[in-house]
Amino acid sequence: MSTAPVSGYQFKYGNILPESGETMRAAGLHAIATVIETEAVLIRTNKPLSSEHDALIKVITKRIAGVIAAERYVVCQYNVHRDNLAAAEKISPGRRAPTISRLEEKDWFGVSVMVDKTKVATVMDQLERAGAEDILAFNLDNCRV
Repeated sequence: MSTAPVSGYQFKYGNILPESGETMRAAGLHAIATVIETEAVLIRTNKPLSSEHDALIKVITKRIAGVIAAERYVVCQYNVHRDNLAAAEKISPGRRAPTISRLEEKDWFGVSVMVDKTKVATVMDQLERAGAEDILAFNLDNCRV
């Protein structure tokens, strides 16, 4: 809580905190109550804009869409033997297709796919049963999809 003197009075205001509250907890503070919940909205005019402004709006829109998409997906990576590759691809086809790379070890491949966050635990279990090894899941901060 902070105070600011205005016309001889002390007005108190709270800080706007991100959802996790890690900084607040690190400072030994805790939330007492939620005063207001807000959301950010991007509004664009229907009027024609200069090409410079139009390009900037497209960049900003793509960046916001990238953050939103990154909240839905994780990157799942795993190693799999050639004999189990087809089964693993059926389990985790990715958004478009898996990225498959040959490993130094003969007949082994590294696979990278985007997986819906709500399904990643199940996908990892299924991949393990299908013979995949070294299965990892990484959160995304941003992406372009």
